[in-house]
Amino acid sequence: MSEETNNSAKEPFIIAIPIYDDVDLMDIAAPREIFHWLSTDESFNRDVRIYYIGENDTFRTIGGVEIQTDKKFDDELVQHPNLIWVPGGEPAALAIILDNPNSPYTAYVKRAGENAEWVCSVCEGAILLANTGLLDGHTITTHWAFVNCFGKYPKVNVISGNPRYVKSGNRVTGGGISSGLDEALFLVELIAGTASAIGVQQMMQYYPDPPVQSEIPTSSSCPVPGIE
Repeated sequence: MSEETNNSAKEPFIIAIPIYDDVDLMDIAAPREIFHWLSTDESFNRDVRIYYIGENDTFRTIGGVEIQTDKKFDDELVQHPNLIWVPGGEPAALAIILDNPNSPYTAYVKRAGENAEWVCSVCEGAILLANTGLLDGHTITTHWAFVNCFGKYPKVNVISGNPRYVKSGNRVTGGGISSGLDEALFLVELIAGTASAIGVQQMMQYYPDPPVQSEIPTSSSCPVPGIE
């Protein structure tokens, strides 16, 4: 391996999670937890840096948890992330972002996502990502309640069947909330290999076995105000 290649391999792997008030906590906590364990994998040989990025110093989740922002949208360190992860949240919060043509959130996601190695969303974060044009020409998934929210984005193909996650080129999208666990673990496998993903799975003891069984519901409308 050349010195140049070796140095490149040791550059930080930056993961950007742009946030907003009333974001889903699990949409941002699940990937951060899984990607943290990737950072402990010595075979990956990369310093994994995960940042919550926002307009303000703090943000509030949909359940009222207040969390400090790691970086601002204009911070030079997060302008070229290796991976960007767009979370879902309260429909009214999404509507505020979508209705603002000068939204700092939309501008950052588009700017940072254009050259990212991996462009990802979970839950209805796919709507925010679609709004940037970065999902044009791609097949995606989202939370079952929001599959009818993409009429404004005809170039985005929402797959049927509610899969936990979907890969389309370097775009990876996840279904509703808990799907972020599977999606993030899948990304670990894509980024660092199966052995690394197994190591993270074992460390987290991630072997889900829910105590109840049910069918995923269907929705005939879009819960985001003003979006069809």
